[in-house]
Amino acid sequence: MDTNYSEVKNTDFTTSRQVNSTDPMKIILMVYEGAIKFLKKAVEYAEQGDIRNKNIYTNKAADIIVELNNSLNMKAGREIAENLRNMYVLMGRLLIEAITKESVWPLNEVIKILSELKEGWEYVEETVNKNAEASSGMGN
Repeated sequence: MDTNYSEVKNTDFTTSRQVNSTDPMKIILMVYEGAIKFLKKAVEYAEQGDIRNKNIYTNKAADIIVELNNSLNMKAGREIAENLRNMYVLMGRLLIEAITKESVWPLNEVIKILSELKEGWEYVEETVNKNAEASSGMGN
């Protein structure tokens, strides 16, 4: 139990320091990475038969997904925000299934979905950065 607390405590400190000096796109990527990391820990604990810690880490990931859902700007995001909301709701249901049925399959599904969404955000970040470089290069 102490090891888990210290892992989370150290992660929280590092993340807090990074968030204070990071742009919004990087924060989104960090949040996705955190949820994926928690779910991988949940899978590890499940495979060890440690249901208590599996559920603790599943709930941490679920909290992140709820916050991602709550942070959506439905008015500005329109169809993209609606699609993300549907994905977040689906992932929430899968995580409930992982806890109630004591199954690892839903955890792996959510890891896969989050990984694909994270790749999409990385592409957006790369595109935005390229466009910003191109724009600043035109001004010279």
